[in-house]
Amino acid sequence: MKVLRLLAIPFLLVGCVITDDGIALNPPGPQVFVCLNAVTDDEAVEMKNTIQSEPFPDDRMTKAQILSKDRCFQAHHVVTIMSAMTFADNKLEIAKFLYNKTENKEDYELCVDALTFQSDKDELRNYIAAMN
Repeated sequence: MKVLRLLAIPFLLVGCVITDDGIALNPPGPQVFVCLNAVTDDEAVEMKNTIQSEPFPDDRMTKAQILSKDRCFQAHHVVTIMSAMTFADNKLEIAKFLYNKTENKEDYELCVDALTFQSDKDELRNYIAAMN
C-alpha cells in the first residue's frame, strides 16, 4: 500500500505531478501557466480609470506597473490598460511590460493592433518573437 505524506511538504511540490506510481518531478512536456490572481474585465476598466487619474505620463506608467504587480491579464485587458496611456511610446512600453503577465499570448496581436505607428507595431512583434 502506497501512502503519500504530502501535508508536511506541500511547498516542495511545485513543478510536480502526482501519478499512480508516486510523484514525478519536472514532468516532460510543455509548462502550463496557471494564474492565481487574474484580472477581470471590470478590474481592467477600474485599473484604466485609476491610471488615467495620474496627470503625467511617467506617473501613469508607474501606476500601471504597481497595479499589475502579482496579476495576470488576458490580451484584451492589456489593450484596455494601453488605452490609459497618453503617448504611443508609453503604450508600447506597457504592452511589453505586460506581455509576460498575459495568459493568452496567442492573442497578443490585439495589442499590436492597438498601437498607432507601424514602427511601434514592428517593435512589439520583434519583442514578442525574442521572448518566445
